[in-house]
Amino acid sequence: MRRVALRAALAVIAVATVASAAPAINWESGLTFYSDDFMTPVANFPDPAGGCHAFPATATSLVGWSNVENVIAYWSDDCSGQEIWLGTLRTFQPGEYASFSAF
Repeated sequence: MRRVALRAALAVIAVATVASAAPAINWESGLTFYSDDFMTPVANFPDPAGGCHAFPATATSLVGWSNVENVIAYWSDDCSGQEIWLGTLRTFQPGEYASFSAF
């Protein structure tokens, strides 16, 4: 019984240590997607430039905080087809876009 309790305690300590070692996210830098009218952060991209990224499915708004001049959304998964220029402060319907790029 003691071994089981000791193992459980060690598992809790290990999980807490890993969680506390994770770097804090600065939601007010780069590009941040939100839900709930800009209230709940969903995803942050510290430096989204130069790539195609999956659009967060639950997001309803975005803010380009720093080093982001424009966000371009796509209905396709691979940033191809019709470009929808969103700017850096925008709302939209959840699931409306499939991918995005930014510069």
